Amino acid sequence: MQPEHLNFYSFFNKYSLMEEYGFSSGILKRIYRKILPSIPDTDTVEYLLLKTDESIPDLISQMDFSTISDSDISRQLDLSIKALCTKVIAFGLDSNIKAKYNFIELNSKPFEILLNKVNKLSEFDEEEISQLFNSLKAIQLLVIDLRKNKSKIGANFHLTLTTRRILEYTKRIEELIQLKLNISSKMHWENIFSEYIEYAKHKDSIRRYLSRHADLVAIEIVEHTSNKGEKYIAETTKEYWKFFYRSLFGGGIIAIFALFKPIIYTYGFSDITNALLFSINYALCFIIVNQLGGIIATKQPAMTATTLAKNIDREGTLKYDSIKSITIIVRKVFRSQFISVMGNFLMAILSACIFMFLIQLFSTTDMAEVVKPEYLIYNIVPTPQLVFFAAIAGFFLALSGLISGFVDNKVIASKISHRIRNNRFLLRNDKLATFIDKKWGTMFGNISLGFFLGSTFLLSYILPFKIDIRHVAFSSANLGYSIMNYDFSRNTILLAVIGALLIGLVNFIVSFSITLYLALRSRGVNFSLLPKIIFNIFKDFLSNPFHYFIKIEKEPLTKKDKED
Repeated sequence: MQPEHLNFYSFFNKYSLMEEYGFSSGILKRIYRKILPSIPDTDTVEYLLLKTDESIPDLISQMDFSTISDSDISRQLDLSIKALCTKVIAFGLDSNIKAKYNFIELNSKPFEILLNKVNKLSEFDEEEISQLFNSLKAIQLLVIDLRKNKSKIGANFHLTLTTRRILEYTKRIEELIQLKLNISSKMHWENIFSEYIEYAKHKDSIRRYLSRHADLVAIEIVEHTSNKGEKYIAETTKEYWKFFYRSLFGGGIIAIFALFKPIIYTYGFSDITNALLFSINYALCFIIVNQLGGIIATKQPAMTATTLAKNIDREGTLKYDSIKSITIIVRKVFRSQFISVMGNFLMAILSACIFMFLIQLFSTTDMAEVVKPEYLIYNIVPTPQLVFFAAIAGFFLALSGLISGFVDNKVIASKISHRIRNNRFLLRNDKLATFIDKKWGTMFGNISLGFFLGSTFLLSYILPFKIDIRHVAFSSANLGYSIMNYDFSRNTILLAVIGALLIGLVNFIVSFSITLYLALRSRGVNFSLLPKIIFNIFKDFLSNPFHYFIKIEKEPLTKKDKED
């Protein structure tokens, strides 16, 4: 069959675009097509490209470029451009989307301009085409602005998927218009055929599909944690020391709740009951510390990692900014975490010693039988098992931070506070609406973390190895209670101190790494650049190690930073 008699419409209109179905159905369709591959209709150009031995040059050589502008191929090209423009216009003029644009004060007029221009496609002159390209560029910027303002309008999978699809539609429209303007150019046809063949190789790849959609899920999860993350990074010397005082306060509260766990053990409850009581104990501790303004250092990494990604991608272009900006934000994150860990660590030990001294002074109970100091200190001494348990805690710290951001996002995206304020059955309760709007995500994050840490040991019954958690602040408090109930050697105490600090380091690295990975993935960052980023941070650390631990008013930049 001659190319002029083939159907080009699906080729123009469909390829390289995200298909019109949801995430789970997309996976199922790809599995189905792995078993029974789909074959293009025999009268389409796709069939000719994929199912014959004919090469692209051979196909192009059969095309009559002298008459192609007046052929059915040209009419199919015009119809494809109109079809894609219609989809873009329908998105931009949708009432819900327009409401979001109005809410963040963006002008949706480019969609109206596109609507006026697309109906005159066959009459385009050079000026009209220039205006059409301008409206497409303006639409792309609008959609990117909409994506960048997810913290205000809330993120959801459908909106994120749709906005990405619209960006692909506009890019495809630009390609088709370029082809229309150069419809007699063999080079343009060769390029568009080659692109299709490359696309067809991966069209049904399940791994590629999952990889492509993973960042959509990540955006929905991590988008809102960056707003909280900024509160966990000290920008000034005053904030730096304020972090220290707040972490001292948090460490003191943790010391109280750390004592409840061995006390619960003495009642001889079943493991299921113990897990429930431990979980409630942890959750209450985290909630109280948060409500009273204290800081738990290990809850910072999950928040600060997304802030780092946000600073890396400040322009919303899914690209790295300069090495300088990344290095500076890493410094801030590292020293903010360091001073918070030290505050929790010092105050948890000191408070535990004071509480135990007072208990021994006014109580006749043998606290050594309750605390079991040798067992507690053994759990803190550095071992490979301790590192593994600390990593498990780091994983749950990251997970709880993501849950917090996910819930915050859903509250905003679903306009829950707005619904409560206008619901007569809930008495239009403004206080409840404000609480849910500002605290609901944090509350869910704290509760989930409490239950993760309190119940992890139950997994030992279903796994072939022992599993538990080690948390730096609680381990530090346990160290204080241990040394007040047993005469340990200096070496043992020193090892336990090193172990507690090691737990804090592992908690931080694991939690930060997991969240940073998701945050960078959500912004489409090219991970091949990571070695260069890490190398530059390492060089900066060697040049200015002091600035990774102590905040001073003015920080010197490295020579490399200044060049950037």
